[in-house]
Amino acid sequence: MSLATRSCLAAGAALLLLAGSASAATPVPVDAETTVGGVPVACTGIGQTRLDPKWAGYGVRVEFSNALNEYLGGGSVTVKDRKGAEVLSLSCDAPWILMRLPAGTYTIEGQPVDSAAKPRSAPFTPPKTGQMRLVLQFPDA
Repeated sequence: MSLATRSCLAAGAALLLLAGSASAATPVPVDAETTVGGVPVACTGIGQTRLDPKWAGYGVRVEFSNALNEYLGGGSVTVKDRKGAEVLSLSCDAPWILMRLPAGTYTIEGQPVDSAAKPRSAPFTPPKTGQMRLVLQFPDA
């Protein structure tokens, strides 16, 4: 086997390893509705746009706060189903991450943006109606 062929095979193997690793967080634009991993999501919570009634249609509202219960301005989350399979991974540059998840039991792990704070996680079950507020507190942020 030639050196060029071995180099191509090694590069291909490296790409396969990267493809099989945990997915990168999908950036969600502020004040826009989109879909990540087949789940409708939104990133909002700043200024007057946080009062838009359309945000109430999302069953889960994730917020990040510090030890004083003050909003942290964004972060990334990964949501996994009961079996540990990743459902979605996203990042948001606003205080609220909104999700319309199907019925089920999930675990969320979050990390504030540009912070060395320890990641926080919590189990949750989206409500059948209304909106739940899920606050991940980072006392070390």
